[in-house]
Amino acid sequence: MISFMSSTNAKTKFIGTHKDWTAYSNKEKNGKTCFIASEPLKSSGKYNKSNRGKTYVFVTNVKNGTNHEISVVAGFNYKKNTKVKFTIDKNTTLLFPIDDRAWSESPKVDKTLVRKMKKGNKLIIEGTSSPGNVVTDHYSLSGFTKALALIDKNCS
Repeated sequence: MISFMSSTNAKTKFIGTHKDWTAYSNKEKNGKTCFIASEPLKSSGKYNKSNRGKTYVFVTNVKNGTNHEISVVAGFNYKKNTKVKFTIDKNTTLLFPIDDRAWSESPKVDKTLVRKMKKGNKLIIEGTSSPGNVVTDHYSLSGFTKALALIDKNCS
């Protein structure tokens, strides 16, 4: 299970895990949010590992709202005016970073990425930290489709 569970809002509930992806739900006054998350299997680059926070890829559903929004948490602030490479089995899409997170340009792009993630085997995310270090994170897409089905059922 992903270790951020204890550091997030106490209202976050574990839904289930499928291989390398874990599903959660979160009830707030404004409604319900569900998300799946995965941590990298491997990270590489020239950076101080002790200065880096946790890193995740998320896919989020908001009940009666947005579905399948992709975001990346880098564990460091991205360098301004750079793009983040989101590569699924050699097919790259550029994400747009703000501080320590990155998103696609639109819900339409998110839906395309989710379709590719369902069919894919691996995901590589490459970003440049604020000091200029290129960092590459390698994720497995094993279990992605089944974990996504959990949040689709719980929060769509």
